[in-house]
Amino acid sequence: MNWVVAILWTMLRTVAERLSPSSLSTEEVLKVNASTLREQFDYWLKEPEAYRQRALRECSAFPEGRIYPFAIPALGYANMGLGDAKQRQLSAAQMQKLIDLLIFTVIEDIRPPGGDLNRLAHYQKEGTRLATLNLTLACYALIADDGRYASLHDHVSLLLWRALTELSGRPLASYPAYTWYFDTIMALLSLELYDRAHGLAQTGPLIEQHFAWLRSHGTDTATGLPVAYKGGLPRGCDLSMQICLLQQLDPQTAQRVYADYVRHHWVNFGLIAGFREWPKSKGRASMGDIDSGPLILGIGPTATGVGIGAAKAVSDAKRLGTLARQLKVLPDFLRRLEKGDQQLFGGSLWVNSQYVTGFLYGDVVLFYAITWVPYPGAAKETTKTTGEKH
Repeated sequence: MNWVVAILWTMLRTVAERLSPSSLSTEEVLKVNASTLREQFDYWLKEPEAYRQRALRECSAFPEGRIYPFAIPALGYANMGLGDAKQRQLSAAQMQKLIDLLIFTVIEDIRPPGGDLNRLAHYQKEGTRLATLNLTLACYALIADDGRYASLHDHVSLLLWRALTELSGRPLASYPAYTWYFDTIMALLSLELYDRAHGLAQTGPLIEQHFAWLRSHGTDTATGLPVAYKGGLPRGCDLSMQICLLQQLDPQTAQRVYADYVRHHWVNFGLIAGFREWPKSKGRASMGDIDSGPLILGIGPTATGVGIGAAKAVSDAKRLGTLARQLKVLPDFLRRLEKGDQQLFGGSLWVNSQYVTGFLYGDVVLFYAITWVPYPGAAKETTKTTGEKH
């Protein structure tokens, strides 16, 4: 069994699902999958250290494989806690386990003085790790008021605020040797949430400066879409996640980016649909990589999976319904790939039908995307600030 056969089977099952009078609604499909994913993470987190070992072993091939398996499910739990007040206590408890694992890993990687992140004097060009951590801490504060991580949240927020202020709109370095623009969006959202929680209004000017910089230096002229990095192209895996965050930060910008994203990346072949990894005008552009997943007729699995969150964020019911229908046939697709002993990217990944998406990292990001909800509050533009609260 190979990709071609599995894809053809999926197309036929998709048609059958569309014609079936007993098909679940979009909302029901999303709810069922969200519950399945949550139950899965609940089970693993009964033994946090065992989950940590599983995550590091199975996600090591991914660029953010040491932090996203802890941070992104934590954001999914925050979504579920925000969506249902009855789930907040359990969601907060699960977030604590994931955040503690995340902090441990970030300390291992950054090696702050004395093993204490509160002793970092500057962000050390570690935008990915610190922005991801800070957004996770901000989301924990949305569903729990125990102050468990308040000191660390204060300090990392201050480091990011200082760095972005010094950069005057330019992006944070993701790592000492690399810069992806997405990490600055994540940092800005984390600071905006910090502002909302503390009655401040310090992040608005930083957002405006960065958006202005992106328009001048980080936008693809052919599509009007933000590029992933200097000299790069707009990427579906990047844009789907960006839109999820942008809707929390600046809804008008999110709507504009999404409209352009649909125009240049969305394809619907009738039997299969999704977001391309690369703009239509670029043709195939690539066979895909570990971030995009293996491309299917140009469609990126990551872009399309996280695109569920993007479609939810901007209330695109039509495309959300299309993507939900395809989720219903995903288990059969994965079982057929698994029977064929399908390996991806030279053996870096193996399809395993115990996971909703076929592998742990995919389930990590789908859990966040499928549970997406709007964060509460709004920036208080008239709030006066005194001193460096960040």
